[in-house]
Amino acid sequence: MAAALQRERVSAAVLFVEPGLASTARFARDGAATDVVVAQFRAELGQVDVPAGVAPLMARVQVELAGLAALREQVTSAPGAVLSVVAFSYRAVIADLVAYRQGLGQVGVSASTANGLRAAAALSQAIESLGQVQVAAVRSVEAGRVTPAGQQEIVAASTGLSEALQTFSGLGLPRWVGLVNGRLSAGAEVLRSERLLGLVTRAQPGQRPSLGASAGGFVAAMQVRVDAMHTAEAEIDRELLAVVGAERDAQRRTVVATLAVVAGLLLVVVVAGWWVAASLAGSLRRLQGGARLVAEQRLPQMLGRVSADSDEAAVAVLVAEAAAPIPVDGSDEVGQVAAAFNAVTVSAVRLAAEQARLRAVIGAMFLSLSRRLQKRSDRMMASLDGLERGEEDPGRLEKLFELDHTATLIKRLIANLQVLAGGQAGRPREALIGLPEVLQAAGQGIDAYRQVHQIGVDDTVHIRGHVVEDLIHLLTELIDNAAQASPPDSAVLVEARRVGDLLHIQVQDDGVGMTAEALEAFRERLAQPRVLDLQATQRMGLPVVGTIAARLGIQVEVRSVVRQGTRIDLTVPAQLFEHRPVIAEIALPPSAAPSAAAGPPASRPALPPAAAPAPLPDGPWAGAGATWTTPAVPPWIYHEMTGSAASDPAVSWFESRSDGGGPAAAGRGERVGVAAAASEAVWNTPTRPVAAVTRTASGLPVRRPGALAYAPLPPQQPASETSPRDADLVRARMAAMRGGLLRAGRTHHLMRSNER
Repeated sequence: MAAALQRERVSAAVLFVEPGLASTARFARDGAATDVVVAQFRAELGQVDVPAGVAPLMARVQVELAGLAALREQVTSAPGAVLSVVAFSYRAVIADLVAYRQGLGQVGVSASTANGLRAAAALSQAIESLGQVQVAAVRSVEAGRVTPAGQQEIVAASTGLSEALQTFSGLGLPRWVGLVNGRLSAGAEVLRSERLLGLVTRAQPGQRPSLGASAGGFVAAMQVRVDAMHTAEAEIDRELLAVVGAERDAQRRTVVATLAVVAGLLLVVVVAGWWVAASLAGSLRRLQGGARLVAEQRLPQMLGRVSADSDEAAVAVLVAEAAAPIPVDGSDEVGQVAAAFNAVTVSAVRLAAEQARLRAVIGAMFLSLSRRLQKRSDRMMASLDGLERGEEDPGRLEKLFELDHTATLIKRLIANLQVLAGGQAGRPREALIGLPEVLQAAGQGIDAYRQVHQIGVDDTVHIRGHVVEDLIHLLTELIDNAAQASPPDSAVLVEARRVGDLLHIQVQDDGVGMTAEALEAFRERLAQPRVLDLQATQRMGLPVVGTIAARLGIQVEVRSVVRQGTRIDLTVPAQLFEHRPVIAEIALPPSAAPSAAAGPPASRPALPPAAAPAPLPDGPWAGAGATWTTPAVPPWIYHEMTGSAASDPAVSWFESRSDGGGPAAAGRGERVGVAAAASEAVWNTPTRPVAAVTRTASGLPVRRPGALAYAPLPPQQPASETSPRDADLVRARMAAMRGGLLRAGRTHHLMRSNER
């Protein structure tokens, strides 16, 4: 392709010097021949991989070949075209082709072949230098004389020709040198071109070039010499191609032989590996099975049984069973690994057993300690109750209430220890407790109990006694968490409703809320309550809630948004509560309460008709509702106590109406007279739950955790709001009622005694 471009370049130079149809036709013919060679070059280039070292050079050659059409258009049509610019464009393409050929001598061939490739590239450079002499001579003809620049160009090209031929002689084989010399000395035309070359190189600046003919004749004569050198170049290239092909085939054979050897070695390795693997498969399977047996069955079962069994002999047997060695035959590597694993198993089982025993001992210690503390706190609560009953000074009574609340908080911490130690919070009850009372007891177990408000509580739901304390404690921890995360002036709402056979309890606050990371940690702590760490000791509410919920089967769902509060939903299963709907409704009569000193009536008053409920009178109880629910079986206890032949009050308090009396009943009349009178007076007074009473006569807050007492309603014509209540009268009535309860054998309020 370099030869075709050189011919096209010389034709373009002749066209500039001797324009005409003949020169134009010759240029077009040489351009078409170049296009054929370029197309063949591109086709063959697409079938080979260009070495990375010469890939950028080949990319530049392709770009330059794509610009040949524009260059030809400039030669034939552009009026301002300059021969020097056109010649330089052709020279750039040919120079890149020669450089590409020189680069091939450095890629993947032997040293002798590389020298041959460099010699052939030097010959190509010599031919290019001879072509540059042609173009320089034609440009001198165009100028009419030899310019200094033209003379320098001719000398430089001639020097390049000599250097390239010298390099070729030094690198090429002797027969290659002889071949080129023979081609350059054969024929009269070749000798004539040699003479013309000498005339051109000896021309001085300012002289008219003596070409011995026209520019076209000079080019034709010099082209004979160029063609002779191209012929020698082609023969050398064919020989080099054969050598390179032989080396390529040798390398292929070497690669194939190497691959065969490697494949054989791989086959040997695979066969040997298969044999080794087959010989070790049985031992490895036994080792794997034994390891899984220890990790998945023996160790967990041993931990569970050790935690439940405190007998040292039984524990030793369990440890020995869990640490039984894995039987593996042989003393090879697998046998050594099995022996090491057996040693590790023995150590792990021993440490796990010690840890399990330690946890069991610590749990039992905390459980015993918490029970002792619970007994002490119960005694303290009983003492405080006695002090509160006999105290009349408002200041001291307020301090006693504070001590009572502090004792309640201490009981809550004791219950935390009991739950974390594996026990239950408090003592189980036997009787059912109403859901409102459970929620009230839970709300009163925190410091900020005034923030807790119940809304939409289903009063037909009763919690079973054996789970009351656990549920109260669970709710107390959740309510306390909500109160601590809320502003002091905000409310913590507790809502409880029965939906189907499930009970849904919701605790909602308007506090700071939790981020997504904190909420995820909160849920994880609830899901894994048995993970006891430093955080669990500092904030033991979540482990306690998670433990109780897991034991009772209560589902806990937490939702929170930053600065929008937190909502906790509890789903209580049906086996933990009972649904007892309202049986009957009675109207509260608007009668005034009799004095505590009045004597008992001769007979028990009849209940008013249920169909005509009367509204409550105006006063402190106004607006609380006119109808109240009560069981269909009428109470009779005070009536029995006032009869002349009544049974023993201490016994009849808990027995049915059909029980008979005895002689002892008549002897107790005088002892219970006062209590019967006061109790009957209270019974005949319309009542409502005392939860609505918020202040005592002295202005102190009324707090009765877990209790449901009754207070009399005011008369039809209440006193003026400005008139003070008679403290002596109130004290006399309450003393009479408490005296009746004490004489009947009840030393504590029913709800208070159940709490303990």
